[in-house]
Amino acid sequence: MKAPDPKLDFAEPMQPWLRPLLTVAVTVVLAVCVLGLVLVRRGAAAMDRSDRAFHAGDLRAAVWEAKAAGLSYVPGSSHVERAAARLEAIARGAAAEGRLDLARLAWDALRLIDEQTAYPGRGATAFGLRARAELDRASPARGAPR
Repeated sequence: MKAPDPKLDFAEPMQPWLRPLLTVAVTVVLAVCVLGLVLVRRGAAAMDRSDRAFHAGDLRAAVWEAKAAGLSYVPGSSHVERAAARLEAIARGAAAEGRLDLARLAWDALRLIDEQTAYPGRGATAFGLRARAELDRASPARGAPR
């Protein structure tokens, strides 16, 4: 009969420092997962409110709710993409109608989403660059009388 392999003896107690480390690691992973789920649900609900406001013709409320959805940021989530598309559509439509205050509000919300959801290594998003370019183009020249 073979002697049991000591490497496979699971009855041996865990190192004293390993159990707290594993507990902390599992807790952090669970907390990040719960936070992600909460942000996805919050963002989806805000986009639903933005959709209702948009279809009711209340574009300012649609901008505010789309901004709230975009700020409930989870990388790769659909509500963030929908929020950016909604804000850009409102901004372009408002600018075409001559409603520059609404266009500026939507572009600024898009810029804010880009800035507030940035993390190291991501860089600027395409919608953030477009928003900054449109805001720069729409703002009066520095030093010019208003």
